Amino acid sequence: MRLFVFIPVLAFLVWGILILTVPKPALWQGYNFSATASDRNGKLLKLTLSRDDKYRLFVPFRGIPPEAVQALLLYEDRWFYQHPGVNPLSMFRAAGDMLSGGRRQGASTITMQLARIVWHIDSSTLSGKLEQILRALQIELFYTKDEILEAYFNLAPYGGNIEGLEAAALIYFGKRAEELSPEEIFYLTVIPQNPGKRGLLTSDGRKQAGEAAGRLKKRWVQNFPETAERLGGYISFGRHLPDKAPHFTRRILTGVQGHVKTTLDWDYQGFLEEMLREYIGEQREKGVSNAAAIIVDARTMDVLAYAGSADFYNNKIFGQVDGTNALRSPGSALKPFIYALALQQGLIHPLTILKDVPRNYGLYTPENFDRSFYGMVNATQALVYSRNIPAVDLLLRLPENSFYELLSAAGVRNLRPPEYYGLALALGGAEVSMQNLAALYAMLYNNGTFRPLRTVMSAPKVPGQKLLSPEAAFLTLNMLSKNTPPGGRLPYPISWKTGTSYGYKDAWTAGVAGHFVVVVLIGNFDGTPNNAFVGRDMAAPLFFRIVRRIIRETGIPPALRPAPGMNLAKVDICRSSGDIADADCPDKVKSYFIPGVSSIKLSNISRRIPVDIATGLRACRHTPPQTVMKTYNFWPSDVLQAYAAAGISLKRPPAFKEDCNGMDNNGRNGRPPEIIFPAENTVILSPNGLPQHVGLKAALDADAEKVYWFADDRLLGSSRAGETFEAVLQPGLIRLKAVDDLGRSRDIRIRVKPVD
Repeated sequence: MRLFVFIPVLAFLVWGILILTVPKPALWQGYNFSATASDRNGKLLKLTLSRDDKYRLFVPFRGIPPEAVQALLLYEDRWFYQHPGVNPLSMFRAAGDMLSGGRRQGASTITMQLARIVWHIDSSTLSGKLEQILRALQIELFYTKDEILEAYFNLAPYGGNIEGLEAAALIYFGKRAEELSPEEIFYLTVIPQNPGKRGLLTSDGRKQAGEAAGRLKKRWVQNFPETAERLGGYISFGRHLPDKAPHFTRRILTGVQGHVKTTLDWDYQGFLEEMLREYIGEQREKGVSNAAAIIVDARTMDVLAYAGSADFYNNKIFGQVDGTNALRSPGSALKPFIYALALQQGLIHPLTILKDVPRNYGLYTPENFDRSFYGMVNATQALVYSRNIPAVDLLLRLPENSFYELLSAAGVRNLRPPEYYGLALALGGAEVSMQNLAALYAMLYNNGTFRPLRTVMSAPKVPGQKLLSPEAAFLTLNMLSKNTPPGGRLPYPISWKTGTSYGYKDAWTAGVAGHFVVVVLIGNFDGTPNNAFVGRDMAAPLFFRIVRRIIRETGIPPALRPAPGMNLAKVDICRSSGDIADADCPDKVKSYFIPGVSSIKLSNISRRIPVDIATGLRACRHTPPQTVMKTYNFWPSDVLQAYAAAGISLKRPPAFKEDCNGMDNNGRNGRPPEIIFPAENTVILSPNGLPQHVGLKAALDADAEKVYWFADDRLLGSSRAGETFEAVLQPGLIRLKAVDDLGRSRDIRIRVKPVD
């Protein structure tokens, strides 16, 4: 009886001594692994080699299909969960077969096979077999059965330099291990027993593996007859080692092991790469050899397609240079953000008239791309026609360094101090990447909120940074949609802008189509210039080819409309002056403005004057039938000079027929508006310094129909005679001005005072 007690106690003590004295071995932890990048739908983009040049992918035990575990135990080690790492019965049976001249059997358990792999043991010798047995016992001391299976499935050889079930499943069948069918599992289960002859990349290997898999299948059906009906079906073998989006995947997988699910979409990536190759082929006779493009979903900032060059493997065109990440001069592609800041500051509205005339700024004398001048253009025209002088003028009027600070906040790297660029910053003086441009144009779609590009599905969504007001972002996007594409206007809105870098080294087009942002770059990556590299001529056609393909797949983009709650309104603008249309304006057009922000005044350019029919001269008074009323534009002298500098002669009003002393140039009389509420010097209390809603009302003369309300020369809105206009006023001292539609005005001062 004592012996029965002593033996278990002794065994327990021996086991305890072994635990304390024998070191815990490292299994898969000592290996390095490959990495994979898949698209957002799980399609394999790239499988890398490990540092020891193996295709070896780690998969946790929970990622191994139960059928693969069952098949392995059935084929290699039925008593795996019962033995301590070595199966004595199997070893005795193998030894007996060998002594009797039968087939030689290894009798190795799964744990013993794992020991041979981890310690590189030659188990064909007696000493090697003894070491294998001892190592198997050592493994079983420290690891659970599931951990041992996990290590085996990650390190077992599957032919050539393929190791582990996950890598084998991807390479041979193009799918993850957890997606394998039972038939595919049978093929993979038999390979590690003879990986040199059963690899699935050769017909002979597939044949030998198929014979062994057939024997395993019979054994499987005998043990699991209820699964027989689900077996069968066609198996497609292959060598699935794609190399999609090589610039992107190498960037994503640098220093990474395991699976990375990216934001890329296989379908978008495929047609983008194809379009670049086709377009370069079509333009090759013009000296075009390389291009890059990127597609982003602005809603999520996910990069859907990313082509860093036309051919990654073409060294002649420096194909391995990533054009989407390289810093290059963007030309005019950054101008929209100068206009956005000007809109936000209230310096302009979309139809503000700007001067396009020869100017010099000290030693800096910018020119337009076509070396011509338009005289006066509205802000939308100046932007879409890419006029340089208006852009430089606006940059000069912005708060100091505000454009530079916007670029810095948007992640443009390697910026020099702002004084290095000066006013040349307006025309592409700072180098940016295509990725920078994509994020900036996406900011316009996202109502002025900037977020960086997202490339990995598991990456947390970064909180946005407000760099522009929603109103300024929308108006800029809307202005860009007026840019007519090559070949004529489209029946849906595309907001886009081109750029041509200094010295014709690069041609750019960037834009927004629906919720997609597309950026295209045409250029030689060795920096060789080419006069054909003009944004509108060279990059825009490829941009619209990509956009049309996207629209064909996703549908027509919706019309551009302000988001609910935006502080935007529309007003009648006199087209020729860019100011609020008065009663005499002959050509009115609706335009957005930002109430309380946009600087805008009532137009008095167009005026109706009496003209003597006989002489064609201006009469002092309208005395029909000798006179007739005609409308003329009374341009101020600076505008006349601007047109003259541009070589444009404007029609001027006729001279007076006779001396008309006592007549003003407007020829108008009547009373200006009388502001009824609020009264002069009114103090309006503002709890906690919040903006206040204030009712504004004015009495108009009989010939006036509408009154326009201004706060410090910034238009608040308009109301008709007898109506009350509700304005939102910020705290501070305010000069409130009422102007009727005949140009007569009156102003008062009030204060919105913060109180606790």
